[in-house]
Amino acid sequence: MKKAWPWIIVIVGIALLIVFKPKNNDVNGLKQNQKSMASATIVDGRVVKPSQIANEIGVTGTILSNEEVTLQSQVAGIVTHIYFTEGSHVNKGDMLIKIDDSQLQAQLQKDEVAKEIAAITEERQKKLLAINGISQQDYDIALNNLKSVEADIKMLQVQIGYTDIRAPFDGNIGLRNVSEGSYISQNTVLVNLEEISPVKVDFSVPEKYISQVQKNDVISFNISGYNDAFQGKIYAIDPKLDESTRTLHVRAFADNKNGRILPGSFANIKIELNHSDSALMIPTEAVIPQISGQSAYISKNGIVASTKIVLGIRTDSTVEVVKGLNNGDTIITHGVQFIHPGSVIKFKSVL
Repeated sequence: MKKAWPWIIVIVGIALLIVFKPKNNDVNGLKQNQKSMASATIVDGRVVKPSQIANEIGVTGTILSNEEVTLQSQVAGIVTHIYFTEGSHVNKGDMLIKIDDSQLQAQLQKDEVAKEIAAITEERQKKLLAINGISQQDYDIALNNLKSVEADIKMLQVQIGYTDIRAPFDGNIGLRNVSEGSYISQNTVLVNLEEISPVKVDFSVPEKYISQVQKNDVISFNISGYNDAFQGKIYAIDPKLDESTRTLHVRAFADNKNGRILPGSFANIKIELNHSDSALMIPTEAVIPQISGQSAYISKNGIVASTKIVLGIRTDSTVEVVKGLNNGDTIITHGVQFIHPGSVIKFKSVL
């Protein structure tokens, strides 16, 4: 019996080898997997996730006063008084400059006397006409004389009003170009008046964006000398395109209560065309140009697959995919030039 034990052990061992012998297919598959892993291309990837994105365009523009006027006199004469301080704020109707009106006042007094005489004459002739003491023609001459003098008085009063230069609106007065005693003509520029709270932002947008720019859209802009951005709101859009530039003329209001924004400033403007809170953004280097559009490589269990994509909003380094990708897809971002659909890949990093 003791001699039989070695043979029994040998027989059991052979049986175990037969039962647990690897199949040829399993061996081949293991070898192929080991070979594939050894030849896998190292790439970087990113998991596609929703994010917030705003579609913006950048244009340049100019800051304008809300209201501005170059004050000039409507009559010639000598400046007798200047009532404002340069650079100060003035209110609508404030007297700014007085021009000598002594000659006009003297003429007005003369015409007032003439009016009194003409009025007495007209009244006397009217009574005589009532008793047929004079003809209708004689009375008409007296009446016309009275009306003529009254018209002369009104004309003088208007001319005297022109010698008072007043502020047409609230604003900041500029630097004066005349002094007391200066003789001015009707073409002499006296001073500029600017209303700068609020200010206007004047700019143009390219033709392809005209359907996306609307009244009340918010803009942001920067001007030289300040690091912070200012806000404005579009209030007017020109109803036609500029034929020479094919751009649309647009204006916005911007608050300027602190007076930091000066008219004439150059402005770098950003306009938000639309906004998305769930945009699928991918790096631009992940986009593969094709004749019929664009595509991207995604990983499916370590194997590369190609998917056609439709692009939307672009930024400096990313682009929105509006069709072709789903939330949670893993795209290939680096190494796309070394792979093709069906390639085996191994991720170095996945963001």
